[in-house]
Amino acid sequence: MSKLKRFIKSLFYQANWNYENMQGTGFVYLLDEINKEKEFNVPDRIIKKELSYFNTHPFLFMFVVGVWFREFLNNGDPEQYKRIYSSAFGALGDSFFWHALRPASFVFAAIIAFYNPVIALIFYLLFFNFFHFFFLYRGFDIGFTYGKETISWFNKILFNKWSNYFDIMTSFFMGLFLIVMLHKSGFENNVNFYIICLGYFLTGTALAKKVDVVFSLMVVMIVTFVLKISVGI
Repeated sequence: MSKLKRFIKSLFYQANWNYENMQGTGFVYLLDEINKEKEFNVPDRIIKKELSYFNTHPFLFMFVVGVWFREFLNNGDPEQYKRIYSSAFGALGDSFFWHALRPASFVFAAIIAFYNPVIALIFYLLFFNFFHFFFLYRGFDIGFTYGKETISWFNKILFNKWSNYFDIMTSFFMGLFLIVMLHKSGFENNVNFYIICLGYFLTGTALAKKVDVVFSLMVVMIVTFVLKISVGI
């Protein structure tokens, strides 16, 4: 099975997601497929035992599959590292993909949407899924190469800091989004306009780490609407 076929099959990983074993069925499915591909000759009864509860971030699970095979072939403790990495990747994945990447993709696409909604939609899908597909495509090979030391690869790329970097970029582009929105709404390029922009910038800087980005956007849009109606600027 080529990397491409393995990647395509990984997209069906959550097809049997359920409350009983969460992602356990998908995990066994990939174990079985890769076991045949690589001719690891792991007994079926060993693989079937993995049909128990398993849950991690669905974009990072291929790393766990790679670690599991590496530890099994090295006569290590695949179960131990399966538990460790499922928890670690669950937290790391949620922090980056859901907390940082998704709102960043939304803000970038929202700016583009002012000029071309179709291109904005295409951009959102390409930008968000670039990271999604990259980790699925490379996950097994990296996990299998590094084994129980897979976390060192994430440390090399400073993955735990990606969320902070994306939060900073999102805050900046959120300001750009508001400026474009104000221009599109008919705000004149005068002193009041710059005072409002400065107020948004200072407020956003102060609250960037305290308030969700999407919630912040809703609040700012309401404040802008009230200003436009009540003050007329």
